[in-house]
Amino acid sequence: MKKIGIILVFVFSLIVNVYFGFQKAGFHEDEYYTYYSTNRSLGLYQPDREWQDRQTILDEYVVKPGEGFNYGLVELVQSWDVHPPFYYWIFHTICSLVPGVFTKWTGIITNLIAFSLSFLVLYLLMEKIKVSTFAELLALLFYGINPQTISCNLLIRMYAWLSLFVVSCAYLHVVMVQDETKENNIKRYFLRYVAPIVLISYLGFLTQYFYLFFFVSIGFAYTIWVLFGKKNIRRALVYVVSCAVSLSLAVITYPASVHHLLGGYRGNEAAGSIFDIGNTLVRLGFFGGLLNDFVFGGLFYLIIAVIIVMLLILMIRKQRGNIIKFTPELIILMLGTLGYFLLTAKAALLVGSASNRYEMPSYGLVILIVFILAEMIVKELVKDKAVVMGITNGVLVVFVILLLIKGLAIDNRVLFLYPEDKEKIVYALDNHDQVAVVMYNPSTPYNVWRLTDELIQYDRVFYMDEENLETISEDDIVHADKIILYIADDDLQGEALQNIFTSVEASHIEEKFTEDMWQSYELYK
Repeated sequence: MKKIGIILVFVFSLIVNVYFGFQKAGFHEDEYYTYYSTNRSLGLYQPDREWQDRQTILDEYVVKPGEGFNYGLVELVQSWDVHPPFYYWIFHTICSLVPGVFTKWTGIITNLIAFSLSFLVLYLLMEKIKVSTFAELLALLFYGINPQTISCNLLIRMYAWLSLFVVSCAYLHVVMVQDETKENNIKRYFLRYVAPIVLISYLGFLTQYFYLFFFVSIGFAYTIWVLFGKKNIRRALVYVVSCAVSLSLAVITYPASVHHLLGGYRGNEAAGSIFDIGNTLVRLGFFGGLLNDFVFGGLFYLIIAVIIVMLLILMIRKQRGNIIKFTPELIILMLGTLGYFLLTAKAALLVGSASNRYEMPSYGLVILIVFILAEMIVKELVKDKAVVMGITNGVLVVFVILLLIKGLAIDNRVLFLYPEDKEKIVYALDNHDQVAVVMYNPSTPYNVWRLTDELIQYDRVFYMDEENLETISEDDIVHADKIILYIADDDLQGEALQNIFTSVEASHIEEKFTEDMWQSYELYK
């Protein structure tokens, strides 16, 4: 019955995630970069006063027939940016199975594979910590359809896979701590426990560099415990050296990581932020607020306060057996999770609610830890009182369901859906054969990517440098009865708009849409 319950929760979670996948109407600009940097062909560029047809644009986001499974190119392109390649290899593999197709589902399916594995690992982790069936089901339900789990699965970036390697690393450390006295042979200790951590950490590092925050945090906690708690210097040495070898192998495999971490703009930004003590409280408040609002429906601090109060009640009772005993594996798990959250809060970009993505890999463990603590305390408070325990469990079920409804349906905390893009895409599709003009800011030409889901609806697009104010002479533009114009934010936007209005002798202009850094108009004769 227990396994059936777990399977039902998983299937339900998958259905809810897929449902929101259908609701996803647009893309974050970084998602476009995922497609482009994985599947690019000739390379995107924005010409001045030239046409690009739909297929030319689309070819940079899809795997062209005969160009699939080109992992060397994927790695090369990532080396030019700031990310390791493993996630992109996986995504490129999925895209290579459907050449020529640009769809959100290649990205969502890639993430759902990672989610499914993460769900399994979290279940195994709770089994190891010996959580009750009730708590397991409730925690997995809260995790599986949490707004931020869904958001992570809908964001076509590497964070769902980073989440998998973080929870896998946590699970392997818990297993290693629990079995500490079961294997005295140092060789078997390495093969049974340390080698899997080496493998997971190798892949985690090659997925996203933030993996280091969790690996270092939980590794440091484990090493301290082995050295001072178990007084086993040999194991501590084997573990630390093996972890160093794992990361060294990752660097050897992907030498560009050295530049990314030590010389790249994001590496320098992150390092500067980590060592800036003055921003600590602001950043912790910001990311703590995201955890509170987007994961726990605004009640996280209240939940923690209740847990602390119940712990104090148990301490005041001072009755034998009523004091909660935190096992080494739980303490190490908590320290690893806390370390990741704090270090990521110090290093990550502050981009509003979208910053949730950086902490998403820790959210599953935070949820698990909250449920474990709540169960441990409630069991002690209502020990041997079956009726009270039943009532308490019922209240918890209702509370969790209400929290999820609040986050999903009332507060609308699922991110990266972009429902506002649906109308713009339909408009572009309805006008696919009309003259479409993009006037871009030459200082930020890459912002054209933000329009991709609209531009690929047109048969062709005419690109113009916004700061080039020469009279427009392109016949198809000058003689067009109707022009759909996309114009970027720029100091010369007004002059550029007047230039095209005059060049085509337009008599009427109508604003259609305003979006981040862009405005669109219809121009008529």
